[in-house]
Amino acid sequence: MKAVWGLLAVWLLTACATAEDPKSKEPSAQVTVYREPSTRDSLFPMLFSVDGRLLLRLYPDEEGSAELPAGEHRFEYELGLYNCSANVRVESGKTYRYRLAQGCVIAPDDEA
Repeated sequence: MKAVWGLLAVWLLTACATAEDPKSKEPSAQVTVYREPSTRDSLFPMLFSVDGRLLLRLYPDEEGSAELPAGEHRFEYELGLYNCSANVRVESGKTYRYRLAQGCVIAPDDEA
């Protein structure tokens, strides 16, 4: 009978144990996006999303930053009737800067 109770206790303890977070322990990548100035579309905010999740609302000559896990991401923006997207790969611990502009521009900025 003690053996049964012992096995039951072991089973309960393992069932209650918390699993480790499957996310990587690597540092995130720091990503900054900059919206170029423009007189044609200055009234509209540029809605910047990563992997389908809205992150930033940018007006001309504004920038914003976010930390992203290493790997492939889909950068997207909406600006009035314009939609633009690009697949981007970031590495952990690195810093990136991207330039956003009308005409479907999502490009690495040389100032980074």
